[in-house]
Formats: sequence, structure tokens, C-alpha cells
Amino acid sequence: MDSARRRIFILLLCLSIVSRISAHAPFSDESPEKSNLREAIFRYMFEHYNYGPYVKVFCIQPEQPQPEKFLLRFADSKPRVVWASDCELTGPMNAVKQKKTAESGMRMSILTIHWISEREAETKIEAFSDGIASNQNTLRIVLKEGHWIVKSDKLDGVS
Repeated sequence: MDSARRRIFILLLCLSIVSRISAHAPFSDESPEKSNLREAIFRYMFEHYNYGPYVKVFCIQPEQPQPEKFLLRFADSKPRVVWASDCELTGPMNAVKQKKTAESGMRMSILTIHWISEREAETKIEAFSDGIASNQNTLRIVLKEGHWIVKSDKLDGVS
């Protein structure tokens, strides 16, 4: 009986360790360069796809979960930046609104990132304001002098 309890204890201990490791897995193999690329993509979107002064908040959705500290990169942004999960679609036109404040927003999404080389990537993005104001684009981005620069922006679809 004592041996069985010991095995159960060891099994529970192992499961506890594995669950803690896997809880951090989404962020464990993320390179700083990929985070910098993602930030550059969103900043480009803020500048080029802002649909006007009525937009009070950008609701960002990366292609994969990010740590909360990723939002700190945009602490100086105007409009404010929040996670897309903090926003919702409302009204007959499916307008983007922040849940807490009901302020008008835009959802900025990175759909995919495809690495061409360690200094170049292609990404599919979407900017969505409401049911009639959205666009999907493909960006080609290159690392130049330590900064990610959008080399081309191709419109894939618009509504």
C-alpha cells in the first residue's frame, strides 16, 4: 500500500511539472526577431489602415497567442491598443467596439507569417472596422539596418 501511494505521488508530481511546462509552451520558442516583426506589422497597419478619427481603439489579434507584455510595445500608441478578445462586433453593421468602453475600434489581425529567409517574411493581414469596411492584404517585409520595413503591400480583398 505504501508503495502504491508513493507511485501515485510521483505520478501527480510529474503531471504537475508537465502542466506547468506546457502552460508556458506557446511563448517558449519565440525569438525576439519574430516579436519585432509582429510589432512592425501592427505599427504599419495602424498607420496605413486607420479608417478615421472615429476609431478610438485598435483591437489586435496576432497569428498565435502572445504574452501580455507584448501589448506594452504599444503603450505610446494613439488610438489605444487592446487584445481583439477585449472587443466585440455589435449592431446591424457588425461594428467593432471595445467591450468595457463601447468605443469604436478596428480589429487588426495577422493571419499568417511565412518566413522567406531570416531577413524576409510574407504575412497575410486583415483590417476590419465593420461589415462594409475591411480589407485583406499580403505584406512582404524585409529586415533593413536592424528594422523591419514593408517592401510591398498587395490588396487581396476588400469589402
